Amino acid sequence: MRKFVAFLLVLLFVITLPLALLSYNIGRVVFDGALVKRVATKEVTESDLIAIIVRWFAQRRAQERVLTGEAQTAIREPDALKALEFPTNEDWRKIKAEVLPNEFLTTWVAVAVDGLYSWIDTKDPLPQITFELKPWKDYNRSQHGWNAIQVVYNSLPPCKQPDIDDFLKRLAAVPPGQEVLYNLYTPCMFPDPWRPDQNQDYLDSRNEILDSAADRFFLTQELSRIEKQSGVGAESIKQQLILIRTAAAWSLLVPLIFVALMFLLALRSRMDWARWLGIPILVGGLLSLLPALVYQTIVNALLTMGPMSEVPREVQTEFARAFGVLLAEVFSPMLIESLVIMVIGLAIVIAGSVRKPKVAAQPAPAG
Repeated sequence: MRKFVAFLLVLLFVITLPLALLSYNIGRVVFDGALVKRVATKEVTESDLIAIIVRWFAQRRAQERVLTGEAQTAIREPDALKALEFPTNEDWRKIKAEVLPNEFLTTWVAVAVDGLYSWIDTKDPLPQITFELKPWKDYNRSQHGWNAIQVVYNSLPPCKQPDIDDFLKRLAAVPPGQEVLYNLYTPCMFPDPWRPDQNQDYLDSRNEILDSAADRFFLTQELSRIEKQSGVGAESIKQQLILIRTAAAWSLLVPLIFVALMFLLALRSRMDWARWLGIPILVGGLLSLLPALVYQTIVNALLTMGPMSEVPREVQTEFARAFGVLLAEVFSPMLIESLVIMVIGLAIVIAGSVRKPKVAAQPAPAG
């Protein structure tokens, strides 16, 4: 009976230790608002994440305008979707630096993170998050917005003679003073004397985009709309987050209880120490080590198969890399913790396995 109880305790300990360490470290990171804010701010200001997302979003938005008929392609504006295909990744880094300077990104990250973490401990039905966009719009009406447009314009390939001939033919077919698009479909850069006027057309498109953008973006309203469409209540999500946070905070208590019970069973002999305490701790530490070694591969696979499967691979790669930075805050300490636990278990096994040499009996003194 004693061995059965000991085996059951060992089995439960070996199973719960990796889960407890994983739960504790995830909770330690996910519910540390200051840490999440610091990591997120570093990623959006120092990596290519935002540049690549801006590129993808701009191309997607241009495509949506064409599909919905909002864009007047081949009527009064060039094909913006094709124009956005020409800038390189380095060009998009320049565009990001011009239109999304770090001070705006840092502020928006702080507003989003602070609003989310404050909401968890309030009675508000939804996070109160509002992004002020008017300062950003005003900023991009300056030289910075023009510089970003200029990067796009400078990336256009030079026009060939058939492009120029097509433009001149269409220009001759309309009354004087009527506007004629330089390119009906595939954009290209016209030579002088048309280049300054063509450049101004691109600058005007910047103003139209900024004029159509709201001065404020109420994320709370957007979340409310999503909540109604999906049927998933924000309050239930909040309660689940609180439950996860509480479970993570107390998770280490479970394997510690099993260790205490195994310790009581191992008091009979040093071999019992090695068998019922040292070996389980060593095995539990080894199993806890595995997630810290393979998490990146698993997470990358989940991202590509999950909601990120619909976005371009370049966006997937950059998002996985950025997400990996936050995960490293979870698994790097867990790696060290697992190694320390393994060392402790190994030390107990060695100490319990070493037998004291038997001392020979001393002969009784003569006489």
